[in-house]
Amino acid sequence: MFIERRASCRVSIACKISMVLGEKQVVLNCHTENLSTGGIMVIIEENITPSTVVDLELFLWDKEKPLKCKGQIVWFNEIAPKETKPHLFNTGIEFTEISDSDKEEIGKFIQYIISTWQ
Repeated sequence: MFIERRASCRVSIACKISMVLGEKQVVLNCHTENLSTGGIMVIIEENITPSTVVDLELFLWDKEKPLKCKGQIVWFNEIAPKETKPHLFNTGIEFTEISDSDKEEIGKFIQYIISTWQ
């Protein structure tokens, strides 16, 4: 039996994000695989250690400017065989520093997506 442990509703949606990896100052541009008010899941070519802090810019479809926040890598899974290039990783990121208004914007966006897909 599967038990959902997530605290907030999640939608499978592709939104552009830019991510700066902590002290490395590596910038990754990718897309979300899914989104909630508590975090995101992305597929990236980097194997990032859990607990790594990242700076995020999240571009929602209905906004001109990105939402800016901080997050922390909480898990990753390799999804492409090691023999292939590039290596790909599903990566879960929890929002750790996000304004209440930005969290509310994400919630409204998610509700809009849910209501239009039904």
